[in-house]
Amino acid sequence: MKTIYAGFIGKGNCGKGTQAKLLAEKYNLKMISTGNLLREWALDDNSFWAKKINNDLDQGIIIPTALVFYLWFSRLLKFDINQGVVFEGSPRLLIEGQAMEEIFTWMGNNKFFVFNLNIPDQESLYRSSIRRYCPKCHKTYSLDFDPNITHCKDDNTELVIREDDKPEIVQKRIEEFNELVVPTIEFLRSRGVLYDINGVGTVEEIFKNIDKIIQENIYDHN
Repeated sequence: MKTIYAGFIGKGNCGKGTQAKLLAEKYNLKMISTGNLLREWALDDNSFWAKKINNDLDQGIIIPTALVFYLWFSRLLKFDINQGVVFEGSPRLLIEGQAMEEIFTWMGNNKFFVFNLNIPDQESLYRSSIRRYCPKCHKTYSLDFDPNITHCKDDNTELVIREDDKPEIVQKRIEEFNELVVPTIEFLRSRGVLYDINGVGTVEEIFKNIDKIIQENIYDHN
């Protein structure tokens, strides 16, 4: 069985965090959420870097690749390479996709997947409008599933609407996705590691489609 390294990308609120978590739980994989790592850094530090990152996240501005690489590898180098890793929200930029494809090919004895969860623009805007966020533990909730929720189930912190869930920011992120992430998708598709997944449906249906691809590709067939 090959070690799983998987990335999840897609427009805002396509469900990549939920699906990444399900995959990590089923196969006992480590999980790296680029957005959460950046938010943790911004919350724990009053430096220029933290303030700049926090502001850019709120405005939906893409963080420089060098900082993303630093966060990835500061975690990745501590992990057991045989356990496998799920990247939630990465790779976005072409240089990120190229770097990930290169390093996982170099490592050998693994299978690298990138799942692109496709949803229409209006679905991204709608899901953003009903998402609530815990600023303490970074957990998110959907009012579709918890219509009356006001506080985090884990730590009772009052939930908020993230700045990057505001309609004007979501629209900006959709435009950036089409401009900056689509070339990454095309590169990964050319390398045979990109898998398009319909992101509209039940959580269970979507994960079933993802897991089918995993099962078809991680076992050595002699």
